[in-house]
Amino acid sequence: MPEAMAHLLILLAHDPTVQPALNELISHLGTAATDLYTAFLNDSIALARQVARANVTVVAQHGSALGERMDGRSAPAIITLPDMLPTTLAVAVAHALSTGPVVLFGNDLPHMPIWRLRDTLTHLEGGADVVIGPDERGGWYLIGLRAAHPALLRALPGCDDSPDDLCIAAANHGLRVTNIPAWYGLDNLADLEQLSLDLRTMPRDVAPHTRALLNGDTVQARVVGG
Repeated sequence: MPEAMAHLLILLAHDPTVQPALNELISHLGTAATDLYTAFLNDSIALARQVARANVTVVAQHGSALGERMDGRSAPAIITLPDMLPTTLAVAVAHALSTGPVVLFGNDLPHMPIWRLRDTLTHLEGGADVVIGPDERGGWYLIGLRAAHPALLRALPGCDDSPDDLCIAAANHGLRVTNIPAWYGLDNLADLEQLSLDLRTMPRDVAPHTRALLNGDTVQARVVGG
């Protein structure tokens, strides 16, 4: 029996120190946002580590301090880029695809169900060329690519963009697109409050770094406007 494909899981590391206006959450939390996004990243890395036959790589912008703040016990390789624009990211993704399928997702998904990653890889192994995890605002939280098709790389969406052009590019070239269920990222205060509620009913080993930080007085006070 042939050996199953290897996969590369790429976390896009959003860092408040180099992207201070990224979203409402960062603007509201100020300096506390760095601690929160570090917790997001460490939990997202731990989540990805649960996937068999997959390597984990973090992509961050030059000047990011998150690489130095990753949990040393499980710190993956880190690639730094001059910016996080789609054209810049596409070059790194094309290189990664030379060794097997790639799954892109953000470090603001410490609460993502592990089966979303596993199902994405199953679809890629089953012949899907593109797997889209749509978010609840019309964007995306996860993209899986099976090969470095030039049209797909040219249509790779930015972190806050719709994946529609990617789907159109796939359709125009006869490529197969599969969707997995929608999920939510952590862009604003309402998202963080929803996460706090959801973590109460999730297993205790889900997002432990984020859970501990949200249970602390400082972040919780700022979330509710203190």
